[in-house]
Amino acid sequence: MRVSLAALALLSACTPSPSYHQDVRPIIEGRCANCHVAGGVGPFALDSFSATKAMGAAIVNSTQAGRMPPWLAAPNDTGGYLRDPSLTAEQKDTLKKWVEAGMPEGDSKKPGPALPALEGGLAKVDLTLTMPEPYTQRVTPDDYRCFVLRWPKTTPTYVTGVNGIPGNSKIVHHVALYLIDGDAAQYPPMWDAEDATPGYECFGGPFGSRPQQFPVKLLTAWLPGYQGQTFPRGGGVLIPPGSTVVLQMHYSSIESAPSADQTAMQFSIADSVPRRLAYQPFLKFDWVAGLMEIPPNTAEVVHEYRADPRPLLPTLGSPLNTTNGFNIEAVMFHMHTLGKSGEVWLHKKDKSKKLILQIPRWDFHWQQEYQLKEAVRFEPGDELRVRCVFDNSKPDSKKTNWGEGSGEEMCVANLLSSE
Repeated sequence: MRVSLAALALLSACTPSPSYHQDVRPIIEGRCANCHVAGGVGPFALDSFSATKAMGAAIVNSTQAGRMPPWLAAPNDTGGYLRDPSLTAEQKDTLKKWVEAGMPEGDSKKPGPALPALEGGLAKVDLTLTMPEPYTQRVTPDDYRCFVLRWPKTTPTYVTGVNGIPGNSKIVHHVALYLIDGDAAQYPPMWDAEDATPGYECFGGPFGSRPQQFPVKLLTAWLPGYQGQTFPRGGGVLIPPGSTVVLQMHYSSIESAPSADQTAMQFSIADSVPRRLAYQPFLKFDWVAGLMEIPPNTAEVVHEYRADPRPLLPTLGSPLNTTNGFNIEAVMFHMHTLGKSGEVWLHKKDKSKKLILQIPRWDFHWQQEYQLKEAVRFEPGDELRVRCVFDNSKPDSKKTNWGEGSGEEMCVANLLSSE
């Protein structure tokens, strides 16, 4: 059966345009309003028809470009991710068509169905630790500051989930938490005492400008708008008594005199868990020794490493027994500001391969933990591959290498793992 072009045009003309309350509002409320709310970290609120209409063109521009919602991961080969807030092609098209149609309001008494809620949140809060004193942002627009939290439990405890309660949600961009245990737990309080202002300056990790003195143990990361993050599949990270938790705050504000912040962290804890978790860093040891040179005036510098990570994991602080392999539960990628893109691959013993995580457009200021919908098993005979691409082509670029400083770089795939 043939359908004339005129008939198709007529059919298209009869298709109603998207409206705010029926089509756009569910998208905004389900994927944007957690941050874009009055007093939130988003630079403007999207809590009404008028507010959304005023930002219509910007919304289309940012969603079509993939900048918003802030989810850097591309589709992988392992079943996708938990709590993925990225918009579908259809949802992006709805926003675009709404703006093109003049942004009609629709009927406020008949709102469209809400989007499925993102998984996550804390089922319970067992412990709350607060920054020792308020801190006022000193560097704009981005200020990275570490604060020391003493772990109060006197027996071994598992953390099963974490949530952040910002003291000033306008400037708290994201939080990274590091676990410092054993003899090393004494050092962060000493670094804090050396600084006259609350906390101490830290950019790449918990060491600040100091050389790395012991293995870094990442605990987790938290972003505003996520209402807490529970570790996947009932797992938990062991916190020994006497440990120190270092809270790395990323403050972001263009205000000349922002208000102070005193963020608190909520923890779900347990005496035992079915899966013991730990972040295991995967990187080339030679890079740390200064063999990750990034020359100036170069738009694409690639550093790549493929190996069985297990022989080096004890040296890097892993508490897990990986003799018979391990499960990859989540990945948190880490580079600094020259980072351009990153990938993590699993190469199986049978010569097949799986893409675990790909970040096509790296953004240092949007680092987060990507929890896998299905854990990926690493078995003896397999190898992992990490690939980092850097752009060092700015006119004032200088040769750089591995390091903790803002002018230096890193290439690490932090693997949240279980035995």
